[in-house]
Amino acid sequence: MSGQINSLKELLHTISELLFVRFNLARIEFVAQKERMVRLGILALMSVMLFFMSYVSLLFGLNVILSAQIKVWVFFSLSAVLFLVMLGIFWSIGQNLAGQRRFFAQTLHELQEDVAYVQGKKTMADWSLKE
Repeated sequence: MSGQINSLKELLHTISELLFVRFNLARIEFVAQKERMVRLGILALMSVMLFFMSYVSLLFGLNVILSAQIKVWVFFSLSAVLFLVMLGIFWSIGQNLAGQRRFFAQTLHELQEDVAYVQGKKTMADWSLKE
């Protein structure tokens, strides 16, 4: 009976250690992602401000240089190109967010695999095949 209790204590200790390590890894990665997002947000804000300043300067310059008929084509084509660039940026943002969701799902799946390993549902052979 005492051997079973000690075995159960060791099993619970191992499970708690694995959970602790996985949660610490997830926390570290979450903090790093948060810092990257803040840095990217600041850089994006600065680049948007600089873009608008340069875009207004370009429009003023083109307004002076171009004839009336060419102005219409240039300004509408600039609007179309910038709209396509904006759609590309939105698509890129969606891909980035999907990648973050996959990361958290993968971490949860790895945590479930750790628990299955400790419970004996998986062996070391299963573990090494994953790598």
